[in-house]
Amino acid sequence: MATGPDTFAIFQGARHVGTGQGRVSLSTAFHVSGYRSVEIKDVAGDGDFPELQGYFPARRAGRLFFHFAFLTTDPKEELNIALAGPRFFQMEKDGIAFWLATREGRLVHVSDSIPKKLFAVEAFVWYAVDVVYDIPEGSYALTIRREGQDAPLVALRDQPNAARQPGSAVDKFSFVGSPYGDTSNVVYYVDDVVIGTDESIVQLPFVAPGRRKLFVDLFAEYQKQLRERPRCLPLTGPDDVGLSSSDLADLAREGLLDRMRGLLSGDNGTPAEAVRGAASRWQAVFAAVAQWNAGCRALDGGEARRALTHFEKASALVPEGKAFTLSTVLALAAMKRFGEADERLLALAADRDDPRYAVVSAYVGLARGDLDQAEAWLRDPASRVLDRDANPLLALFRKTVPSDLLSRLRAELGAAFPGLLDETLVAEQYYYVQLWKGQYDAARDYALRMGERLRRAGLAASVWSERAGDAAFYRRDLSEARQLYEDAIRGEKDNGLLMVLYLKLADIAHLSGDLETERALREHYYGALTE
Repeated sequence: MATGPDTFAIFQGARHVGTGQGRVSLSTAFHVSGYRSVEIKDVAGDGDFPELQGYFPARRAGRLFFHFAFLTTDPKEELNIALAGPRFFQMEKDGIAFWLATREGRLVHVSDSIPKKLFAVEAFVWYAVDVVYDIPEGSYALTIRREGQDAPLVALRDQPNAARQPGSAVDKFSFVGSPYGDTSNVVYYVDDVVIGTDESIVQLPFVAPGRRKLFVDLFAEYQKQLRERPRCLPLTGPDDVGLSSSDLADLAREGLLDRMRGLLSGDNGTPAEAVRGAASRWQAVFAAVAQWNAGCRALDGGEARRALTHFEKASALVPEGKAFTLSTVLALAAMKRFGEADERLLALAADRDDPRYAVVSAYVGLARGDLDQAEAWLRDPASRVLDRDANPLLALFRKTVPSDLLSRLRAELGAAFPGLLDETLVAEQYYYVQLWKGQYDAARDYALRMGERLRRAGLAASVWSERAGDAAFYRRDLSEARQLYEDAIRGEKDNGLLMVLYLKLADIAHLSGDLETERALREHYYGALTE
């Protein structure tokens, strides 16, 4: 979501009643530019609808420019997008001014109270929409482009607004599913929402949009932040602090969302006062975020020990908060407590495709200093680290680790556990250190050799095939990266891993200008997601 000069934006994703099963959430899967889009998922028959709604100062004169992009997974499912005024979404003056929707697989706009057909919508295709709304005239110009095509699909001028009411003011926009009939199971994505009075908004170049950021870009950004000293990495979603999309909706209904936003922005608040009388869960989350903020300030100031105390308090309050665990790992590495850092890092194994995991793993490896043993293991055919009988922790090379596996292995292995854990995770850290240093050929070769050794031991090696592909991607050898990702896909049954690989192949298609393949891979991803 973007804002620019003379634009106004306040975004809120919410469900309206407790029965709602839909959601509004951030997604890294499909996006036009930047790293994320907003996913809107409706559920038919749940008595509610999810909504992304934005408010801005009421405009009663002049022109308003509205730009956004959307992608739907099923055009037959209803979605609705609108600009409206103080009378909300009523067909009257100061009510709905602009209304775009899908009906039976076609995109329509409602002008002069009449739904007018535009074109048949394709699934998994991005469409860019530009609206220029002339408030005194009560009319608008509408331009819609399909990704990859220069000529617009729609170029209309002087269209009467939804209710044909000149001078109809606007102060909000809305992206929803089926708000009236509760009949839609739509899942669609919205990106690059910009609204304002600056005419440059309508000139945004969707044919060559703001560059989409890839996982390799995120690694570089996070690496830059950690080069000087350990510091907290940015939050990327509510689950970083243990919140779900439904939690955000509940916070909004209880009037606590703005306070949470402020705290997540680093405000030095007094969480106890902010949530006095609230449910104990909210009190715990607010207190955890406050502890994390304090820890981040301490870590940035070089006080790793004090930072660790704050991070551990945050994790104790909200154990599922990923950001708290990542920050704990950084503090422990700064204190040279590598065994503890390894165990905390392992707790994030399910998020190994988060670039923050990769960067933090590399940071731990660099802080450790001596990684020669990781290379020596590959030179030694009898190395214990690659012997599944001698090292049961090889199961940790899978993409996800069952929550009870670590405690079970600790109990079984006793005093041998710390050493086995250390030698197992150092192999991973060695790989990430090569990426950190820009030694992409070395990282690829190491990953390929690790994969081969694991296969000879009768173990799954797709994770290391993927890592070899990542290294090729980093050095922009797209052909080799594609081949390595396809190798990883063959025989892979883990839907989580398959989804990641489909998205990486889609990124390669995007960089290669192959939009049809990119679209097909989006469908593969979504199919794996919904299985």
